[in-house]
This record gives sequence, C-alpha cells and structure tokens, in this order.
Amino acid sequence: MVQPGPVVLAALVASSILWHAAPTPAQDTAPLATETTGAPADPAAKSDANPAADAVPAAPAPAAEPAPSTVLDPSDFAGSFVSKTDPGGSEKPTADDTSLTAIERDEEELAEYDPWAPFNEKTFAFNHGLDSHVIKPAAKAYDKVVPNWVQRAFNNMFENVGSFRRILSTALQGRFNDMGQELGRFVINTMFGLGGFIDAAPSFGVQEKTPADMGQTFGVWGAGPGPYLVLPFLPPLTLRDAFGFAFDTALDPITWVAPFAAALAVTGEKTINERSLNLELYENVEENVFDLYSAVRNAYLQTRSKAVRVALARSLFGRRERLIITGPHE
Repeated sequence: MVQPGPVVLAALVASSILWHAAPTPAQDTAPLATETTGAPADPAAKSDANPAADAVPAAPAPAAEPAPSTVLDPSDFAGSFVSKTDPGGSEKPTADDTSLTAIERDEEELAEYDPWAPFNEKTFAFNHGLDSHVIKPAAKAYDKVVPNWVQRAFNNMFENVGSFRRILSTALQGRFNDMGQELGRFVINTMFGLGGFIDAAPSFGVQEKTPADMGQTFGVWGAGPGPYLVLPFLPPLTLRDAFGFAFDTALDPITWVAPFAAALAVTGEKTINERSLNLELYENVEENVFDLYSAVRNAYLQTRSKAVRVALARSLFGRRERLIITGPHE
C-alpha cells in the first residue's frame, strides 16, 4: 500500500510554491501605445494643436516600427506561442531561423527574469546561513567519520533510486534512446551493483547517468522558465522547475515505501552526503565570488537553459512552437 508520505510532501512543496510565488507590488508601467503610431496617447495633444495647421494637410511621415517591449510583468502568465518568427513578432518566417535558435533567443531574453528579487535575496540569505551554520559543519564532521568510498556508494544508491524519475522524464520528452540507456543502468546496477551501491553500468557499455527531470520535461513541452524563485530549504528554482520539483518529489520511490519522517531523514542524509562530496567546490565559489546571489542565479539559469536545449536536440518530438511566459500583451 502506498504511504501518504509522497502525497503530503508534494502537497507541502506545492503549497510553499503557491504561497511564496506571489507577484511583487504593481510596478510603474509606461503609457499604453496607440494602435496607429505606437506612441503614448496624449489627451492634451489635440487641444494644444494649431487650428490653422489643420487646414493644410501635411505629408504623412513614415511610422516608425515600435521597438519590441522588454518589460515582463509577473502578473501576466498567459503566455504566447513563439514559433519561427521575425524579432518584431509579425509571425512571418525569417531566413536562417530555426525552432532551436528561437528557443535559445527566448531563454536568453528571460535569463535574468527575477521580479521577486527582494524575497529571493532574503530567502537565499536564510538558506546560505543554514548551509554555513548547520549543513556545512555537519558535512565536515560526516566527511571525517565516513570514508570517501562509502560516501560515493551512498551517492550511487541515491542516483540509482532516482533512475525511475529519469526514465519517466526521458520517455515523456521523447528521448527514447536515453530512456533505454537509463533503464539499462537501473537494471544492471540493481542486479550487479549490490542494489545500486556500485555503479556497474559503465562496465557493460551503458552510458553515464542521463540528466532529466520534470522541470526539464515541461521545458521540452514548451513551458518557459518563468521567474527565478528561491524557497526556504530548497535549491534554486524557476517557477517551471518548482512545479517540476513537486512532481519529482511525488515520483520518488523512497517516499512510497518509507514513512514521512523516514523519508525526511533519507533526504537529510542525501543532502549532507552530497555536501560532503563537494566541500572544496562550494568553498572555492564562496571565496572567489563577490555577489554570491547573482552568481548562483545566473549559473543556475544558464545550466537549466542548456539542459532544455540539449533535451530538445535529442527529442524525437521536434517541436517547432514554444509556449513562453511573457509580459503584457500588446
């Protein structure tokens, strides 16, 4: 019988996402452009005009094309389909443009979309303080007590358990070759790797672990990343990846068979074990980076954008349209 752990854990994650992902107070927006000229409507323009000048028709000046709006409003998440179009959005195919380049352009435009920065920075400071004063000391003590080969064995076991989510994600993305490879890794490591503690798959010619998750799957399906989001006790996310994280949590087999408290204990062990394997990496980043928040945000967004592009390139679906989260519609 399935334990209530995954349902409760996924509900907590989803409720945290919906509670904290509230838009910031309304920002000042530019006046709406008129349909004919694209210039801001001025009610006083007609009253100030010279009546004598109205009698002599002036040669109409060519209307300049309005520059594409770069203002993104977190209150508008309706989205729009962006396909092989020109930069002005006329929906006319342009030369030397492909669906992949259009997707890369969309991701770059939203690369630093951080409308909830005040909340994110405070939450990031909380998480960083928790890491510095709790997780890091625990990881250092854990690293001194537990041999490195044992740490890697636990890491292999956690990765093997996560194969289920990767198998499902690659299948939903249309990456059937990667799905077969990941399925082969799971079977081989379970049968010949002592339940996953030993990574035996490379000895059988099976490729390395395939990065895949539900947030990446939503990106392949066409969902844009949305705003950058930092939640307490969780890694960096985007709005898209936050919902993907909730799905991944519900799909974790450990939560199916273990009570909720035991699942939390396993998550804590996984976090400390992973932290102990990356002590020097984290320290180098913290010592050499001036603005840690921006560095972590940009690195995460670039990594996730690359993951979606790689998945699209390997997918058999070959989508030519993409639903992105945009700002106000014109």
